[in-house]
Amino acid sequence: MRARKEAFLYLITMFFSLIGLIVLLTLVGFIVKNGLRSLSWDFLTSNYYEEVYNLHLEDDIIFDEYINPMNEMDYFTSRWGVSFRDDLDYNQNPIVIVSYIDQNSPLRNMEVINQNNYQGLFVGMAIDRVLLEDEGGNLIIIQSKNKAEIMASSFQKGMIITDLVASSRGGGIRGSLYSTIILILLTLIIALPLGIGGAIYLNEYARPNRITRIIRSFIEATTGIPSIIFGMVGSAVFIPVVSTITHVQTGTLLSGAFTLAMILLPIIIRTVEESLSTIKQSYREASLALGASRTQTIFRVVLPNAIGGILTATILSIGRIIGESAALIYAVGTVIKDRVSIFDRSTSLAVHIWTLMSGENPNFESACAISIIILILVLLLSIMVKGLTKRLRRMEVVS
Repeated sequence: MRARKEAFLYLITMFFSLIGLIVLLTLVGFIVKNGLRSLSWDFLTSNYYEEVYNLHLEDDIIFDEYINPMNEMDYFTSRWGVSFRDDLDYNQNPIVIVSYIDQNSPLRNMEVINQNNYQGLFVGMAIDRVLLEDEGGNLIIIQSKNKAEIMASSFQKGMIITDLVASSRGGGIRGSLYSTIILILLTLIIALPLGIGGAIYLNEYARPNRITRIIRSFIEATTGIPSIIFGMVGSAVFIPVVSTITHVQTGTLLSGAFTLAMILLPIIIRTVEESLSTIKQSYREASLALGASRTQTIFRVVLPNAIGGILTATILSIGRIIGESAALIYAVGTVIKDRVSIFDRSTSLAVHIWTLMSGENPNFESACAISIIILILVLLLSIMVKGLTKRLRRMEVVS
């Protein structure tokens, strides 16, 4: 009977563990399947908003027969030495991009109207509109809705480019990636000293009385408050405070960092305090016996041995910052910016996902690509902290 009961409990445990594993793998698989196609170096480093260029080319052109690079996905025009390819923009709408330009192609010498220090098309540009004239002076109109094959054949017939409007593809997350890094740095600069200081006071200086118990209970209760409430407090308190300094009347990365610091304080205090409490009392007594003051003992003996807990608090904080969205929607805003400043609105990676999914046409591909980046960042940070903790343990004071 006992063996049957144990076997039953074992099967139940394995069943629910398997269900949890399947759900997790399904979630990760869905994200990878939909986001891997959009994930690229250009996606990480390019701007979100496309830049439009109105290009001009002189009429006196000497044509040459250019060599086809022979790419199966491209359509080449030997008259102009350029290849076109069908692609999708950041809203998953079909576009035609420049996939190859010969070094001697006249399109490399096109000038942008009303702009300086810029010449020519470059690979990756999207062609929005082209007006060509053939040998008989007939006008050929090409629009972005045309396929790459049609565009290449039209260029092959054209002798004069009357008008050419091209644009950078856009849809990149460079600005949101920079904003996330800035938020992490600013938040940790604010939250870590306050959190570590609070943990030192509670564990090393505060006496075990009713007030201390109330403070700890309040800290534990604060960890359960929904982040959207912190966001409302941040918008009501930190935005006006920051605006008095910066004269910016909207949410900024700085106000978002203060809001995130408020969210992270309970996590940092509890994690660091638990790490400090595991340090043997004999370490403190030995240090005091050698003539060190209490402050010297804390900063030269206790804290170095609690570095693992401090790193754990740091990684938990970074993970929370990367994944936080609700509070930042109120405290910073949802405006995607390519030019990032701590005194201006912007979006973190998580808020960028919210922005992509909140429109009438949700962009699942880009949202999943950003999700992959967040998962990779958290994984790398976890591995790094584990490696640092393992290495720093060798430096601990031996009892």
